[in-house]
Amino acid sequence: MRFAHLSLALGLLAQTAWAAEPDAVLPSTPKTIVRGYIASDTPPVLRIKSGQSVKIDTISHGGVTDDPVAFFAQGGIPANQVLKDVIDIAKQTKEKGWSGHVLTGPIYIEGAAPGDMLEVRILKVDIRVPYGVNNPGPAGAAPNMIPERTSKIIKFDLARNVALFSKDVELLLSPFMGIMAVAPPPEVKRVGSRAPGIFGGNLDFKKLTAGATLYLPVFNDGALFVTGDSHAGQGDGEVDGNAIEASMAPTLQLIVHKGLGKSMAAPRAEDAENFYALGLDPDLDAALTKSIKETVDFLGTKGMSPSDAYSLASIGVDYSIAEAVDETLVIYGKIPKSLFKTKTPYWFAK
Repeated sequence: MRFAHLSLALGLLAQTAWAAEPDAVLPSTPKTIVRGYIASDTPPVLRIKSGQSVKIDTISHGGVTDDPVAFFAQGGIPANQVLKDVIDIAKQTKEKGWSGHVLTGPIYIEGAAPGDMLEVRILKVDIRVPYGVNNPGPAGAAPNMIPERTSKIIKFDLARNVALFSKDVELLLSPFMGIMAVAPPPEVKRVGSRAPGIFGGNLDFKKLTAGATLYLPVFNDGALFVTGDSHAGQGDGEVDGNAIEASMAPTLQLIVHKGLGKSMAAPRAEDAENFYALGLDPDLDAALTKSIKETVDFLGTKGMSPSDAYSLASIGVDYSIAEAVDETLVIYGKIPKSLFKTKTPYWFAK
């Protein structure tokens, strides 16, 4: 497993982009979204150069019903707090029979080609509305425990950065994108948005907050990047099948690394404190095995023998469930950067 070499020059570029206005803005409208799938045959709605940043409006599928205003009114949300995007896209959804995740894109990154790697730097994630929704029910990792699906609308106190779960319980807001993806290989052409894969997709990996980086292999010219399924917060596992589903606007910097995607077996991630080795499989045990293999491969790039790498994976790396509910399950190994005496430059420092 090999993470991209992050140069100091690129690090300075990203920090400048994070502090400044984005190079482009992509709104979420019926013409700039797809619903329920990720595809290589969807025409791009925006073209940018490698290294440019883009602010992307997204809407959560939570509450995209026949009447979003009435849906959110049940939780005390006034009509003027329901995004126009949500109302417009809900109408379009009804007309076309769409369902599933609402994804903004695709974005064409100039110069990206099959075999490359796309580096997705998460510069920030803005919360667009002061509320979200969670829908417990008979699905999830404990199926049929709750016999009927309900919708719990959760208000936010943005001044204190908390979600008001109940009068006695508050959760720290930690916004991230549940889905960030490139188009799948051309021979596959189109996949549903529920199950993640080597192309990224519905990883529901809560560590991908502002300051983190996701690495994805490229399978098509332009990469054809989409994002959506925005979350205001989530526990590891996402056990009832969804998080605090809420509309967000991430600002992302998209960087192409030539030829570095050829050896990738899974998406990869890192932040200022850790490298993350992801394992994906419909079987949770197999997902763990794949995450361990990714860990050992990565430690091999640090000069370790397979034996030493497996040893360190056991005594120095924690393994957790990113999500256990989306057909293909995701385990991640957290490899602390503090383990290594030699530090590698990173674009974001806490």
